[in-house]
Amino acid sequence: MRNTILVPTALLLAVVLSGCLDTLPPSSKPGLTPPAANQKNPLTGTVQDARSGLPLWQGQVTLSNTQNGYSTAIADGVFAFKNVTPGRYTLTLESVFYRPLQKQVVISNANTSLSEALTPVFSQSELDLLARLVHAEAKGETYRGQVAVASSVLNRILHPDYPNSLSGVVNQVVVAGGRRYYQYEPVQNGSIKTPAQPMAKNAVGDALAGWDPSFGATGFFAPAKVRSGSWVWNRTPTTTIGNHRFFR
Repeated sequence: MRNTILVPTALLLAVVLSGCLDTLPPSSKPGLTPPAANQKNPLTGTVQDARSGLPLWQGQVTLSNTQNGYSTAIADGVFAFKNVTPGRYTLTLESVFYRPLQKQVVISNANTSLSEALTPVFSQSELDLLARLVHAEAKGETYRGQVAVASSVLNRILHPDYPNSLSGVVNQVVVAGGRRYYQYEPVQNGSIKTPAQPMAKNAVGDALAGWDPSFGATGFFAPAKVRSGSWVWNRTPTTTIGNHRFFR
């Protein structure tokens, strides 16, 4: 016969209650402060082009008030602040070729998620001009090649050697060897007047949003069509896509 061990009822009840307390979450235990009281909560968000709806590949986001300041980057259309003290802030979003956006946000003791859109600094007619140039220069190239052409034009706007406007870059006239000529042949021969196809328009949208397959190039040429003594052969190449070599 097994020996039966009798446990006093009071002791058994104490053990059971102790086990129940250990199964409670820390915030429910007497004398402990819930984590939310001191938690610094994350702020996340998405940023897109207000016209095309494409996510912005890059940019900068800041949060500031009189007590705190935070900064992070936009990457692939998303930004995130890992730790934000609750309070009222001024949120500022910036990306190249877009108008900055500022708004007031309140960060509470809960995760905050935002969805914002930035407007390009270029008018629709300027973007159409770029799309027509891309179509004229690269209509036989791959989509990636067309985005690269658009990107190289946009990169010139940021470079001190070129005009600081989109129309200025596209229509720039230079003097060399005693003659004047346009930087882009389609402007010279009039083919830029041909309406752009959807692929070229989409390529401009992707380039504007920050995709740069040209790797920072400010120009391109077709090696098969340019004589060996041309100045473009002396420029630093960045990549070759299809029939175009891109350079800085």
